[in-house]
Amino acid sequence: MIKRFYLDYNASTPLHPKSWEVMQSLLSAQNHAYNASAIHSFGREGQKIIENARKEISNLIGADKNQIIFNSGATEGNNTILRHFSTQYPNDTILISAIEHPSILEAQNTLPNIKIIPVDDNGLIIIEELEMLLKENTASLVSIMAANNENGAIQDVSEISKIAHTNNALYHCDATQAAGKISINMKELDIDFLTISSHKIGGPQGVGALALGICGQSPSLLFGGGQEKSLRAGTENVAGIAGFGAAARSALDNIEEYQKLKKLRDDFESKLKDISPDIIIHSQDAKRIANTSFFSLPNANSQTLLMALDLEGLAVSNGSACSSGRVKPSHVLEAMGKDKKLTSSALRISMGWATKGEDIEAFLEAWQKIYTRMSNKN
Repeated sequence: MIKRFYLDYNASTPLHPKSWEVMQSLLSAQNHAYNASAIHSFGREGQKIIENARKEISNLIGADKNQIIFNSGATEGNNTILRHFSTQYPNDTILISAIEHPSILEAQNTLPNIKIIPVDDNGLIIIEELEMLLKENTASLVSIMAANNENGAIQDVSEISKIAHTNNALYHCDATQAAGKISINMKELDIDFLTISSHKIGGPQGVGALALGICGQSPSLLFGGGQEKSLRAGTENVAGIAGFGAAARSALDNIEEYQKLKKLRDDFESKLKDISPDIIIHSQDAKRIANTSFFSLPNANSQTLLMALDLEGLAVSNGSACSSGRVKPSHVLEAMGKDKKLTSSALRISMGWATKGEDIEAFLEAWQKIYTRMSNKN
């Protein structure tokens, strides 16, 4: 049997033991239906579990716990924000970057008055372009992620927030790939809205949070019961939220340890270049989250490479995982001005809490075989 190695943490992290431990205790409790909206003892216990998790999330992102709204994940949170501003301010512009997650970018197809902020060849916002767009348009919202899911590039969130507010716009930060990997403090960075997903930090899938700043706006997407301060209807996933809270606590406790992945990543990239000198590593000149390497082998094909690596037991990706298994040229690299031979041959490895040196060595060994085979064909 082929030994499997997982290097796709930016798509989804394996469930952290701390998260599984608390979820297991709740899911295995017989006759305990924790509907947090109920007034009986089980309901009150469920509400207490949720509030404890709310505190852990608030600690991770530097927000007041009363401003944390639980939902199904960052995609829902992103849609909630954009649709709110499109509805409430139909004559105003919403500015988004060219490298956002599809849950932001796809809003162009259904919502009016969205304009794109270009990026440079490292995938960083061109600040002068943002300032110009804000001067030329009456913008109600600027939506720019903290760290990119494909290239790992970290934006200057503090500067972006300052510019948005100077021009009377509010700032939404998709921190899905940043939370737990770098320090995020919503208050200090003056972020108005922040979205995160549990499964990116070792929690369960299908749970996330929208954090609201002190900006007088309370966006809502789903209506029904009075859950989550009447801002997100639907019975809360108590076990999932508890697992999210445990993952957030573990991520915060180990955020300094997480930075050690940078050495593992940098060593990997050096060896990758030794094996394949024609490899192009993207966003090397930008500050990146420690776990991510995004690279292209010119004139190769991402799908072919992914299949070859999968046959060797390596789980990696070519970028965003939210495309129903489709392998498409990287829209991030396209926005960075890269040509087709790079956008169509990109691969991403992303590491996390359980990654070991042997995982990287397994990739390099497989890559050597694949690269040699491809070179011999040419």
